[in-house]
Amino acid sequence: MKVLIVDDAADTRALLRILLTQKGWQVVEAEDGHAACRLIEDTDISIVLTDWMMPGMDGLSLIEWIRAKDKNKYIYTILMTSRDQQKDCVEGFSVGADDYITKPLAAEILYARLGVARRILSIQEELRTQQLHLKESRDLVTRAYDIVQEDLENAAAVQKSMLPTNGLLNRSISSAWCYRPAMGISGDYLDIFQVGENRLFFYLLDVSGHGVTAALRSSAISQLLRPISGIMDGLETHGPAHIVERLNRHLCEANQDIDYFATLVIGDIDAANGLLRITSAGHPPPLLLRQDHPSHEVEAGGLPIGIDPGACYTHAEIWLQPSDTLLLYSDGLMDCENHQGQQYGLEAVRKRAEGHTGSDLIKLLSRLENDLDEWRSGTPLSDDLSLLLLNFNPDSVKMSHETEDLRLCQSS
Repeated sequence: MKVLIVDDAADTRALLRILLTQKGWQVVEAEDGHAACRLIEDTDISIVLTDWMMPGMDGLSLIEWIRAKDKNKYIYTILMTSRDQQKDCVEGFSVGADDYITKPLAAEILYARLGVARRILSIQEELRTQQLHLKESRDLVTRAYDIVQEDLENAAAVQKSMLPTNGLLNRSISSAWCYRPAMGISGDYLDIFQVGENRLFFYLLDVSGHGVTAALRSSAISQLLRPISGIMDGLETHGPAHIVERLNRHLCEANQDIDYFATLVIGDIDAANGLLRITSAGHPPPLLLRQDHPSHEVEAGGLPIGIDPGACYTHAEIWLQPSDTLLLYSDGLMDCENHQGQQYGLEAVRKRAEGHTGSDLIKLLSRLENDLDEWRSGTPLSDDLSLLLLNFNPDSVKMSHETEDLRLCQSS
């Protein structure tokens, strides 16, 4: 460490130089404050030992300059003076001096004060090094977080791009959906696709948990519900309950520790005659919205999938009437909380949905979303939220079935 001695008396500087070099200190000298400033600018000074009373720039002014100049490197300052009143000591510390030593100087006192200075500067340097390492670590974490966040945003975009197209699916059926992940990507998933000339297959899936793990499991299950997987074989003959049983057995074989499960509602609609077949596996029951009638919960199904390989399921058969709308939703809708910790609940869903008439699904969807957002008033979603609306409105299909015509069918 280099010590800068600042004193206008040459004999004092000579004495201090001898005392310090004997103890191995590197010493540089300045005869006044201005000369000291130039040396500090050009030399790596650690400690300044300065006289108080000097012509031009005195010791207090020098210390003030040091404190104002460099925030990155700390210079330890010791003020030397023959003024030994308490108020003088306070004045010296008030401008930023670290220590105070009175003249005439005693060698042992000087060495002790410099030893304190060395320890403090060593601690400060260690802290500065630790801060630098912490900053480097924080920067690494920040960069890693940015990469992960970008990956999640890309994954969310891919996930959303795979969702079905809204609007008229064929001459009789139209759709609209809402899809809101709680954590960027969702463990919910929904899809609609054609499985025959007039038959549409649909489902809404909710995997337990949140985030990346739930999203990956949701994606894997959704792939099993594509015709190419073979799970869908037998849908037209046996109905959706049969599909759920096959899917459940498949998942139970791969999920022997039961570390997750999934709920879903699936079904198919014959667009030619309006026959809806639908089943639920532990999922909130869909609502059937019919003009001039109360909303009707469609109850049919069984346990969530992935728990019991021997679980049996039933499906309901309903003859849809023109303008009937089916509302499917995940439990994230009912469980959504406001600032008071109250849950939105099924009755609120009914209240907003039952006034719907006609086939304008976008208007109904907007009404449901706006009411939910107004109710929760900015409270973050605690669970993934998804809605799927399907409307049956054939242009030339003659319907003669009674509104109560509903059957429960066991898978075979």
